[in-house]
Amino acid sequence: MGAVSILDKIWLHARFGRILKPMQKFAVLLVDDHRILLEGVKGLIRTPFEVTATASSGHEALTLLKTTDFDLMITDYEMPGLSGAELIKGAKSLQPDLRVIVLSMHDDVSVVRELLRAGAQGYILKKDTHKSLTDALQKVMEGKRYLSDEIAELLIQPEDENKGPLTERETEILRLIAKEYNSRQIAEILFISERTVETHRKNILKKTGATNLVGLIKFAYANNLI
Repeated sequence: MGAVSILDKIWLHARFGRILKPMQKFAVLLVDDHRILLEGVKGLIRTPFEVTATASSGHEALTLLKTTDFDLMITDYEMPGLSGAELIKGAKSLQPDLRVIVLSMHDDVSVVRELLRAGAQGYILKKDTHKSLTDALQKVMEGKRYLSDEIAELLIQPEDENKGPLTERETEILRLIAKEYNSRQIAEILFISERTVETHRKNILKKTGATNLVGLIKFAYANNLI
């Protein structure tokens, strides 16, 4: 049998899960705007870790952090209101010793670097195996950094955003820009935040050497992207 992803494990737990009674040792705050994922990931976490609270937005998470101590926070990147980076910075200001793991669908290197700079100690993808989550919990609480294999490979790329080809997401956004969609419309189409679209636009301008919309459209045509 092949490796089982975190999402697969969530389904298996929901279908066949046992009721466990772990001993509390490390209190975990779980943040995600999808209730099914919240409950699913919560069911996968085992002693010595225990999810003692959940939040469906960054603002809700910060409210909890003002009144309750946690050892570790596991959070998504794209949520209503605060971005993942803003949440991490706010959480660290409230609880400096808080460990943070990002559990996300996003594998864009600029996003990963942004969240690591914000203070995340771990970054894993929702398509990763359950073992990645288990390893991340252990390593991060040992004071180490944990990155899933795919994310670690991404970070080998040059730090200079002016170099390298457009990523798949950047290409997707460039095509929409060429169709004269604005950032808000692109965010709605791709189910990401407008702030994330703006970050991608800046990276696209740097990589293409364009200075305006006309330059981007010329680049898109010259590279058969539209």
